[in-house]
Amino acid sequence: MYLALPTRAYYWDGLAFAIAIEHGYPLRGLLHPNHLLYMPFGRMLWVAAQGAGLSTRALFLLQGVNSVFAFASVMLVYRLLRMKGVERGTAVAGALAMAFSATWWKYSTDCDAYIPGIFFVLVAWFFLESGRWLPAAFALAAAMLFHELSILILPAALLTVPAKHRFRLAVLALAPVGAVYLWAYRVVHGDWAMAGFPRWPTAHSPDSKFSFAPLRDAGLSLLGTLRLFFGGKPAAAVPDVLTATLVLVAIAALIALAMLLRRAGRLQFGTPSRALLVWAAVYVCFLFVWMPQNTFYRLFYLPPLILLAAELSWPARGREIAGAVLVVLFSANLALMIYPGSRIDHNPPLACALRFEPQWPAGTPIVFERFHPDLWTISYFNPQAAWIGWGSGDPAELDRYVAYARSHGVPLWLEATAYDRLRATESGRSWLVRHPESGPELSCGNRGRDFRFFPIRAQE
Repeated sequence: MYLALPTRAYYWDGLAFAIAIEHGYPLRGLLHPNHLLYMPFGRMLWVAAQGAGLSTRALFLLQGVNSVFAFASVMLVYRLLRMKGVERGTAVAGALAMAFSATWWKYSTDCDAYIPGIFFVLVAWFFLESGRWLPAAFALAAAMLFHELSILILPAALLTVPAKHRFRLAVLALAPVGAVYLWAYRVVHGDWAMAGFPRWPTAHSPDSKFSFAPLRDAGLSLLGTLRLFFGGKPAAAVPDVLTATLVLVAIAALIALAMLLRRAGRLQFGTPSRALLVWAAVYVCFLFVWMPQNTFYRLFYLPPLILLAAELSWPARGREIAGAVLVVLFSANLALMIYPGSRIDHNPPLACALRFEPQWPAGTPIVFERFHPDLWTISYFNPQAAWIGWGSGDPAELDRYVAYARSHGVPLWLEATAYDRLRATESGRSWLVRHPESGPELSCGNRGRDFRFFPIRAQE
């Protein structure tokens, strides 16, 4: 299912990863402290694929790899449920509940560091449940090196081992991470000056911050947890037979679920695993204040929610109830999120990028002033063009690009950010008078997102 319907609503960070990998960034450009080894890992895979004669884009390759990691994670959840004594049918239901949860399903078909990180967390938990704390420590280290949010699993992991092994587990999990981060800091900054190192692992974008508005944060946390399981919007649904069928199935399953719940006894809570409660609680508390609007961070506490649900003492007809819930989960998420998201027209920048491609033969120079995220998509799917950043704001610099376009016999294209900057200054307007447009602009977009490109005459 994951490989059959890869998302086309690409995660912006995933596009940035793919661009960095394909453009041959040096190692220091691939080492990001939030997900230290993900881009080097992706670069290694992509180079190996190219060497093996597999002509594919880094984005598509990493989407496929994520699908494999996600499938393996679902199988690990099944094994963990069986190890806890959960009967086979309930274990299958639990694994499928994770597999077809909305946010997990979406990111399993995308390019991102969350899925590999959670996979290694589950590997570590499998070893811990098996009583093998030594390989668990190294799996925890791998999880943290793929995504640093994995470190929040450590308190729960320590509860699963005897007290005499806890210090060793912590040291063996954290020491490799610390060593690799020190090495990476040296690679990125070029020296061993450690003054800035304590801040580097926790570096984040300017718009990432803590939130201390309890009512807002509580609402976002509840909504985000719900969106882990159910996602999508009715407005995004594709009006075709498949969608109509899925919606009818979901409605029928909801009716059946209501009838089953009405006839079932009360849900009796058993004694939940303390370690699983700590696993979920640590993440819930941290994400209550750290960017609570980001549902995808909550993927790190999806597995313990699934494992805890299996520990409940279900009422009579519990298997039928679980089956009805799974049918609703699968059909609703497929109809409203996964199927629409797998279509090109669901992603306006991608649809525009493919529409623009015939207008930009190989070597066509396209100047932009700001490399905004939508432009990541348009440029990635038009690699034949020469994308040029214009950071100086000096119109005279554009004369060099005009000469380049003239040598290739094509117009010079100005993306809207560059064109609008020119029109905002007197010197820029004068430049446009001397270099008039050679034809109509290219424009495309929908849902309030418009993309414009202006051709500038390059002939003498």
